[in-house]
Amino acid sequence: MKKTLALLILLSLVSVSLAQVQYPLYYLKSGFHVSYVANYPVIPKIDGCDDVIAGLDLNKNGKLEILAINDPTVSSPSSGDTTKWIFWFENNGNDNYKLLWSVGLPLTSVTTGYSFPGVNITDVDGDGNYEICFVNPSNADPNSGISNPDKIFFYEFDSQSGTFPSEPTFSWNLDYSADGDAGFRLTYLLPDDFDADGKQEIALIDRTSGIHTWIISLDGNDLGPFSTFKVEFKDSSLTATWAFDIAVTDFDKDGKKEIWFGTWTDFTWVIVEAEGPDNYVIKKVVRNSHIGSGTTVGTLRNLKFMDMDNDGYPEGFAMATNGQLVFIENKKPNDVSEIDSTYFRKVGGWDYTRGADYGDLDGDGNLDIIVAGNYRNVYHIEYKGSGSFADSTSWEWSVFLDDTIGTPRYYYVSIPGVDMDGDGKREVVIGSLQRPDSTRGFFIVFESDVAVKVQAQNDEILTGYYLAQNYPNPFNPTTWIEFNLPKDEFVTLKIYTIDGRLVKTLVENTHFVAGRHRLSWDGTDESGARVASGVYIYKIKAGKFEVSRRMILLK
Repeated sequence: MKKTLALLILLSLVSVSLAQVQYPLYYLKSGFHVSYVANYPVIPKIDGCDDVIAGLDLNKNGKLEILAINDPTVSSPSSGDTTKWIFWFENNGNDNYKLLWSVGLPLTSVTTGYSFPGVNITDVDGDGNYEICFVNPSNADPNSGISNPDKIFFYEFDSQSGTFPSEPTFSWNLDYSADGDAGFRLTYLLPDDFDADGKQEIALIDRTSGIHTWIISLDGNDLGPFSTFKVEFKDSSLTATWAFDIAVTDFDKDGKKEIWFGTWTDFTWVIVEAEGPDNYVIKKVVRNSHIGSGTTVGTLRNLKFMDMDNDGYPEGFAMATNGQLVFIENKKPNDVSEIDSTYFRKVGGWDYTRGADYGDLDGDGNLDIIVAGNYRNVYHIEYKGSGSFADSTSWEWSVFLDDTIGTPRYYYVSIPGVDMDGDGKREVVIGSLQRPDSTRGFFIVFESDVAVKVQAQNDEILTGYYLAQNYPNPFNPTTWIEFNLPKDEFVTLKIYTIDGRLVKTLVENTHFVAGRHRLSWDGTDESGARVASGVYIYKIKAGKFEVSRRMILLK
């Protein structure tokens, strides 16, 4: 279902001024405004953004952060410097962010065209200090003298200095080389405790003469320059072209997680299930030529699972590169091996799309999807609140952004799911792979005009106490828990499993003054280890006030 710009929405013309620089004109959807623009010279590069993640709190100080990466070999305009960079921003007041740290990766590979690098947050040693993990789709540079350069880089947060190091804490080439070292390209990573052994693993995907899927974990309990990793799973049986997506869920609710690896051939998914510690089995390969056929139909890091109908079973959403919104219906199979192409429902869409993310931007309880349209357009899809998720008429389709100046290329989207700057308005962050000139946004923070108020339960309003529903919910990796006190109290707030086992104490018998307060939980237990996906209980005790609520960690 094609949507034309003229028929979709009335668009408003917005101009933005930043540091005395008149920002280029946008056609931006009514109800949103530009909150912040990261560009030169704050970003000391004029190349484009290759991925962005918003809503982090890596230093755990309560100020939310944005992580972005750059690869000048695939973005433009190129500065001539092929060094790949990582940028870490932190909120610095309303509509403002500051660059805390940046680093250029010590790469030896400079050959162009090996797209695209990936980044995510890990804690492979379980010490509570996050690592920024960067995977590089590098190939050997004949001029470097190194035939198989490192391809995965970890930068671990130093709690004493309060920042990340200037050199990698650890890097590795995976002891693997193929196609004469010319085709090995790691493109994405996803951390989780997939096999429920109490240790975090990392799922990797590369595009070497087909598709290689990997699951690795740290040997030992301390990440350092001499660390070793073990390969828990590796497979190269699938023949396909490109691959840029990994997701994890328990689709059949058998208590065993599946890792879904996405490829760009006929919208194909490889489903690997964790049968036990370090034991993985390919349960199904599902080709979906009805979504789109050919070697360029897949997803770019946007498959997400969530329980949309509250039946306890996760459904999936993905934006295909041919522009189709795909709904993965959960028919409650006895085993994930029963999944076939009929589970993948074509909803509707546009011409071509790339990155996408999901959330609730206006606080109305309905899912919003923001979709990068590959070039100058960004789209907005919102569920109307009723009707089949697979029916296009159950959704509102509109243009979010149309950039008419130069030749921009919007590629990556991150919806943090929380209010980044504390003004009550929710944001969406969009990265631009190509920037017509150095004044254009490396990434842009767009903000809703609507301030979302936290709704208290009626019985709580009567006393002035309340415990809000966590937001976002479901969440990954961090969620916020807000509560209100009518008077000073000593507060205890703890996280439990569904069967009552203590997971983590956020505060215990801690004095809080009257008013509204907010605490975050990063999905870790008392030891700092990442906990598994599932339903958790958070409970507050303040004087005689005791309330508990449920929340869902969904990776």
